[in-house]
Amino acid sequence: SGYNAYWMVSRFSFNRHTSLISFLQSGRSSFFVLLAALTGMAFCMAKVHLVMYNIIITFILLGFYAIPVLPFKRFHFTRKAGFLKTILLAFAWTIVTILIPLQIPIYEMGDTASLIFVNRFLFMLMLCIIFDKRDAAVDKIRGLQSLATDIKPRVLHYLIGFIFLGYTCVSYSLKAYPVTIPQVAALMATGLITIFVYILSLQKRDYFFYYFGVDGLMFLSALLTGLASI
Repeated sequence: SGYNAYWMVSRFSFNRHTSLISFLQSGRSSFFVLLAALTGMAFCMAKVHLVMYNIIITFILLGFYAIPVLPFKRFHFTRKAGFLKTILLAFAWTIVTILIPLQIPIYEMGDTASLIFVNRFLFMLMLCIIFDKRDAAVDKIRGLQSLATDIKPRVLHYLIGFIFLGYTCVSYSLKAYPVTIPQVAALMATGLITIFVYILSLQKRDYFFYYFGVDGLMFLSALLTGLASI
């Protein structure tokens, strides 16, 4: 829901010459997915006693993330947020994929949950940087900033390497907690594959690579850790 809402707002904001009706007609598939996702969330909230604290924080973070692309000039100063844009998105998806499944508020995380949270945040940050790098040229034209537009490509390579090193260290440290060696190995394998995908992204890639390959790394992480848990 959040992903499609951001895409629709962004596309409308940077194509103001298109009427709202024409825009909704051209983006009806995304609008349908948005409504379907909202319906699914409403159904889950009615059936499952979710920790609403996590849901609210996620909506706030995604709302802040979308502010720079809103079609209002008074908010255009937020387009200079740069690295905050990337960190906000990584933090939001970390809450979605860790705290919501764990069903605990962020302030009640123990040592194990905290390490898993940091581990996933670093993983999501690598994925967000890959997408930022892809969108760097378009973002510069639109006046938007991100990690990929704020720092030089060579420095970005060092940054992704530093994040991967932190991810590896946190993954390894999990073996001291109720996390099995195969699960730790699965996390490290996911990190290595992510670095390989980053290297592949240095060349121009198509839609399939990013939305099946890069986004698919989240599914791969779940698959590998799931198999390691059997």
